[in-house]
Parts: sequence; structure tokens; C-alpha cells
Amino acid sequence: MKRSFLGALLCVLSLVGMHTYAQAPADGSVQEKPVPITVTEVAPGLFFQYHHQESNNAWLVTDEGVLVIDSRQHPKRAEELLAAIRKTTDKPIRYVINTHAHGDHYFGNAVFRREGAVFLAHRDTAVMMKTHHGVEMKRRQGYFKQQKFDPAEVRLILPDVTYDEKLTGTLGGRVFELIYLGAGQNPGDTLVYFPKERVLFSGGPFSKNSWPNPQFTPSMSNWVSMLRQMAAMNVDKYLGGHGDIGARQDVLNEAQMLSDFDAGMRAAVKKSMSREEIYKSAPFAKYKDVRNYYRMNLFINSYHHFLTTGKPEVAMP
Repeated sequence: MKRSFLGALLCVLSLVGMHTYAQAPADGSVQEKPVPITVTEVAPGLFFQYHHQESNNAWLVTDEGVLVIDSRQHPKRAEELLAAIRKTTDKPIRYVINTHAHGDHYFGNAVFRREGAVFLAHRDTAVMMKTHHGVEMKRRQGYFKQQKFDPAEVRLILPDVTYDEKLTGTLGGRVFELIYLGAGQNPGDTLVYFPKERVLFSGGPFSKNSWPNPQFTPSMSNWVSMLRQMAAMNVDKYLGGHGDIGARQDVLNEAQMLSDFDAGMRAAVKKSMSREEIYKSAPFAKYKDVRNYYRMNLFINSYHHFLTTGKPEVAMP
């Protein structure tokens, strides 16, 4: 099935049927050393913003306008992102892709709505955004307090266009593809592929050298399989929702880490170990130097819930 529409005046899209934020603790304390925000032009006109403490973004600059990937986790942060984009172009913002339904990837949408952007996402991401917006707001109150940001400034801006399995678009003659390989870290995980540039923005499923949050996954095995499929793609640079620019081996490393986490947790649950016993036994200490390891107690709690109930803590309705 194919359908097309003319959006944002200049870009034609055709629909072909086929990390999560390292959130500060609730008390607002800081757990990691600051790392400078960097912007890298990973291919002509394709920019990647690495924000170690929060979440990453990318944008594609063309003669017809700009495509932005994810919008940060508060309108004030989105204004900072827009300012970074304006250092590279004065072209209008045509599209914003929300890769998944974590607040640090879509809470800044209102700023780009003001700029006239059309929002794109997978249909399951749209459902998760609408259903769990309150959950996302609640789990970021510590961050808002720490940064002195007003939560009331966050508005729920849902996607204008959703897709099922693949959405192929062009902007200014540049091709991009939104790809869904099934639920990985989240229902609706969108991969944004730039085939000519051999670049993939992975949103939630992959973050270089960073522990991802398993609170949302309905299938760890599918998540691992997705990472291995990503590693087999014709890609030179992997841009994660968190972490710096990665290579194929970094993707495979995360697949192995998650596979080890899954196997270790299943073995512990089979022994009827409590969450506290699992955490104290430090079964994943060989990955202690991976970013976000300080949140391991939360990850163990979440995945223990999944293995003992059969459902993720935050699930599709």
C-alpha cells in the first residue's frame, strides 16, 4: 500500500506499508560529570548534537528546509536546540521526527510547532505519547526542579503523520527513511536512515557505551535482534539517542550487553532471588564502566517486574 501527501509546502513523503534519558534522581542530584555539548557534521548538511547529560539530536539542512530528529525534554531545551540549528542554517523547519515516546525526545515539540513543523512518528509512538504523557511528566519532575524549568510549559504535541513499517521521504533532494523493525526498547522505536550518507539515527534502541532503560520493552530478544539487524545495515555511522557517535562494533557490544543482562536476570528469577538480592550480587559488574550503571538498581527492578508479570512497567494499552 502506498500513499503520499504534500506537507510543509515543499517536501513530498510516501508511505510504504510493510535510551533513554539518563534521568537525574528525583531529588535533583547530579550523578555524572558534565561533558561539553558538541555538534558534528557527520555528512554534508547532516548534523549530530551530542548531549551526554541528556539526549541527542540530529538535523538535516537542505535547500528546501530542515528535518529535525527529536526535540529535547523541555521547551527551554528545545529553544537551545533551535539556536544550534540556526548556527548552521536560516532555512525553515519542515519536519520533526519523534523517534520514541520518552519525554526527553518530545517534550520540546511546542517550540517546533511554533516554527511550523510537521511531526512524524510511528503509530505506536503516538499511542504511547498520548497514553503515558503523565507518566513521563512525573518521572522528570526531579529534572525540572534541578534545572528550574516550569513543567507547565510542556505541551503534548502529537504526531501529524504516523506510519506502520516504513516511511520514505525526500527534502531538498535528500532521501531519508523511517524504519520500524518492531518494538525494541519501546513500542514504536523509529530508526532514521540516510542511505546516501550511510548514517543511521537510532533513537531509543542504541546508545554508544550507555545502559538503556528496560522499563518499556515488551521483548528483550526482539531488542537484541533489532540491534544485530542494525549492525548488518549499510551504515558507517550510528547516532544514538544517547552516547556519542558509534560504529558497527558499538551496536554489537550493546546487543551482547543486553543479552547478558537478559540471561543473568532470567537465571536470578529462576532461583527466586529478590530484586535486592540480585542487585547486591552485582551480576553485571563487568559493565560497570558503561554510562548509567549507577541506575542499575532501577533497571533490575524494572526487568524483574517484566520477568515476573509478563508485562513491562510502562506498556502499550
